[in-house]
Amino acid sequence: MATIRKVVLSMYHRGHDYWTDADIAELLPELSAFNITTVKQLRLLMKRDRRALLREERTKMPRAQTLDLLAGGGWHGIDVHANTSWFAIGGLVRISMEHEFGFETMLPFHEIRHAAMELDAEAQT
Repeated sequence: MATIRKVVLSMYHRGHDYWTDADIAELLPELSAFNITTVKQLRLLMKRDRRALLREERTKMPRAQTLDLLAGGGWHGIDVHANTSWFAIGGLVRISMEHEFGFETMLPFHEIRHAAMELDAEAQT
């Protein structure tokens, strides 16, 4: 987990580091499913689409969407003045994997995470 954080933050600014170690640990099975098991493989994956990811982050959102994100998830990763947001470490890795392997390939992992988030929400109520 510390290795993933170190590799990603060597290429992106510290503002991306607002996830916990438990959240980053969720990436390990996804990375290993695509045979990304070494630091070098992860670094190459993250370098490949760096410019595209940064371009996506600079895309302005409608003001209502910015305020909705702010209300739903707190202030981490949101620039209210510029109406932009930036991805957390997990988002950077997952979107890099989507760019490399295709969204359809990553869809089962998104569905698993979505189901787990729904179970957590039910448990909290």
